[in-house]
Amino acid sequence: MAKQRKRYKNLGTVEFSEKEDKHVTDMIEQAEKELEETRVSFRWDKEPLALVKRAANLMGIPYQTFLKLAAYEHALAVLQDAQPLVKRTLKQPNR
Repeated sequence: MAKQRKRYKNLGTVEFSEKEDKHVTDMIEQAEKELEETRVSFRWDKEPLALVKRAANLMGIPYQTFLKLAAYEHALAVLQDAQPLVKRTLKQPNR
């Protein structure tokens, strides 16, 4: 189910302090980033998740970041390994 955007009333020009302006700018940037993201959730057994959390802890990063990094790197490796196969398949004449 897609989120509906809230509609806000335009208040016109508003003056912010430098600190407030930075905070508002950061919030806007975060909101725009979130609009570009896709959330993924899945069920996983406790043991594999505990293992991932330990590895992430060793790297000093959150386990969600570790999972994203690991999945991305593995997907790149799979695609690189498949590249020669894809090229050979494309070169074969149609039957």
